[in-house]
Amino acid sequence: MPRALLLIAPAVLAVLAALASLALGARPVPVDAAVGALTEAALHGPAAVTGMDGAAVLSRVPRTLAAILVGAGLAVAGAALQGATRNPLGDPGLLGLTAGAVLAFALGIALGVAGSLPAVMALAILGTLAAAALVTAVAAGAARVSGVPGPPSPLSLVLAGAATTAGATAVTSALVVLHPAVRDRLRLWTVGSVARADLGDALWLAPVVLAAVAAVVVLGPGMDALALGTDLAHGLGARPERVRALLLAAAVVLTAAAVALAGTVGFLGLVIPHAVRRLRPPDARTLVLACALWGAVLVLVADTLGRLVIAPAEVHLGVTTAVLGVPVLLALLRRRGVAA
Repeated sequence: MPRALLLIAPAVLAVLAALASLALGARPVPVDAAVGALTEAALHGPAAVTGMDGAAVLSRVPRTLAAILVGAGLAVAGAALQGATRNPLGDPGLLGLTAGAVLAFALGIALGVAGSLPAVMALAILGTLAAAALVTAVAAGAARVSGVPGPPSPLSLVLAGAATTAGATAVTSALVVLHPAVRDRLRLWTVGSVARADLGDALWLAPVVLAAVAAVVVLGPGMDALALGTDLAHGLGARPERVRALLLAAAVVLTAAAVALAGTVGFLGLVIPHAVRRLRPPDARTLVLACALWGAVLVLVADTLGRLVIAPAEVHLGVTTAVLGVPVLLALLRRRGVAA
């Protein structure tokens, strides 16, 4: 597919999905009224917006912005993980990174050091790094025991990630039961939701997510070289060790930002890159940009539908993405190449 069409189509859909997110909900608002309210707020400030329709639109701005950041961040994190590890099952949720970030946040609440968003972001990064180190060590140890040369297999990484996720989730659940403050703040985090997203938090994290996505885009040629194998990448002068380390660092930051905004939202990093690859992007840079756009579209649509299916109640975002992602994971595990 041509590069322009591969990027323009999801960009248009993202704009339409954002408008739908602002207009639809327990109180539907006409699209022209939603656009008018946004224009008025941008020109004269939120205080200039009057009426119930305007108030409804402004109340949905934080969750719409958070949905865009979470979708783009997790989709690009998945693409970066798959490129760095050459693992088709690379996903922050499957590899235990998300669970590690949530556990670190829960520990921070229990210790009283998770009061501000920068503190939450720092905790999420530390938890993500710890989970990544544990998964890598366990998978590498399993490879050494089995006597199989080369890096850990995709399935060993996924199994190590599943074990890490189970352990981190068990400790998090214990903290939720034993500590009232943890229980109060983690009610929506454990299922994944942008319903309580704060505009200030979203605006604070937007530059972080954009910078990390831009870093992965810049590393696109290195991802193309890594896809050929480490030896060929060295021959092409790509410095694969540095590229791999930078990709993993970007994935850690993107995962931590998504967890700080929405909690546990799984399978986006798995579903979106594989879906985009079916469109045959010409290079890794196009793949990453398309993943960011399609990830934003998917989360916006999932969040909007979650508000409408059982209105006025909601289906949380983490539930919707799990329903979509589990069949994709099973299909990938059945593929002969992945199983090998």
